[in-house]
Amino acid sequence: MPHHRLRAGRVSAVLVLAVASGTAACGPAEKTGTTEKPGAAAKTSTAAAPANGVEKLRAAEILHRARKATNGAHSLRIRGHVVDGGDKFTLDFRYAGKSKSTGWFQQGRERVEITRIGKEVYLKGNDAFWTSVGGKGALQLFSGKYLKTTGTSPDFKDLAVFTYRTALLNEAVKSAGTWRKGKAATVGGTPAVTLTTGATGDEIQVATRGEPYVLALTGGPQNRIEYIDYGKPVDVRRPPAGSVVDESAFD
Repeated sequence: MPHHRLRAGRVSAVLVLAVASGTAACGPAEKTGTTEKPGAAAKTSTAAAPANGVEKLRAAEILHRARKATNGAHSLRIRGHVVDGGDKFTLDFRYAGKSKSTGWFQQGRERVEITRIGKEVYLKGNDAFWTSVGGKGALQLFSGKYLKTTGTSPDFKDLAVFTYRTALLNEAVKSAGTWRKGKAATVGGTPAVTLTTGATGDEIQVATRGEPYVLALTGGPQNRIEYIDYGKPVDVRRPPAGSVVDESAFD
C-alpha cells in the first residue's frame, strides 16, 4: 500500500481555538447522528434531587466541585455549537467512563464520526471530510470506511481531543481567567447557579440539586455547549473489522 499521510488539524482547529478562548461549552452522544437541537436539553433526575448547597460557596469552590463531579460522572453527553468567523461547528458526544466515547463533529458540509475505546480511535468521515483532509486520494481510500488511529496521532489528535470529556471544559476554564458567582438559573428543568467571567461574559451553569454537575457553557447566543444525560447508559463498540483501515499501514 502506498505511503499516504493525512492532515486533519484544520477541520477542528477553529473549534479548539474557540473553546480555548472561553467562548464555548459542550455535550455527548450515544449514537452518532443524533439530531436533537442544542438548547432543548432533556430534564435530568437532578431536578428532583436534594439541594447540594453549592450556590452558597465562593465561585472558585463552586467551580472546583463542579469539575470534580463532572469528571467523575459514570457517563454523560456533551453537545453544542460554536460560531467563529462565520463558520459553524457542531458536536455531539457521549462518554462511558473515562476510556470510551462516541460521537460526531461537523463543520459546514464536513462531518466525521469519532469513537474511542482506550487508546484506539476510529474516524469515519463523509466524502466532504475526506476530500478536505486528503483530496481524491483520501476519498478513494477511506470513503465508507473507519480509519483506526490513536489519540496521540500527530495527524488526528486535534479531532481525538473531543473523545476526552475533560478536555473542552478544562480548556474553557483555564483560559477564561477569573470566574465570579452570578444569578440563579434553570437548565433543562434543573436549578443552577451561574458562574461568569467579567472580561468576556462567558458563563458556566452548575446544578444546585444532586451532584453539582456542569449543565451548560455559553459564550453568547451563538456559542453554547450542554452537559446532559448524566448516568444514562452509553453503548460504545468497535466498528466491524472489515470496515476498518489501520493508519499504521501507511507508515
